[in-house]
Amino acid sequence: MITKFEQAQNWVYSLKEYTEKDFFKPIENGKWSVAEIIAHLSFWDKYVLEAILPNMKQNTDIKSIDFQELNDQASNYALSGISVKSLIDQFVESRKRLVAELRTKSDAEFYVQFKINGDKIDPDSGAPFSMYSYISSFIWHDNHHKKQIIEFFNSKYTEDFQVK
Repeated sequence: MITKFEQAQNWVYSLKEYTEKDFFKPIENGKWSVAEIIAHLSFWDKYVLEAILPNMKQNTDIKSIDFQELNDQASNYALSGISVKSLIDQFVESRKRLVAELRTKSDAEFYVQFKINGDKIDPDSGAPFSMYSYISSFIWHDNHHKKQIIEFFNSKYTEDFQVK
């Protein structure tokens, strides 16, 4: 599972070869740009590493930040004038740090159950909250955004430059 989670850093890093101007265009009307998506992933990695992971202990009730608040911070940051190269490098670094911390955890720690905002069960998966279920949901989350980015870039480039 950790290896799957780690793979996103290589894929995002590979996006450096695409035209920077396309990174700041919304992927669809009313949607974020690729730059905002990358910042979003990076902000969540940092938040999980600093605020959530240290509290994943048996029966702990973790108070989570309002999702929209963190997402807005990431969007604003991506549109603040930062370069795509810096956004990508920051994502790779945040993911490396989170993966390194996950690799220090025992198998038992991955299955300790806790609550988030008073809930024992993840409403998306129907499984009890655990480090394993929480990180698994982020693998799904990465793949959701990867698919969006691939579709966006592939609509802009010829077959020779398709994103995979």
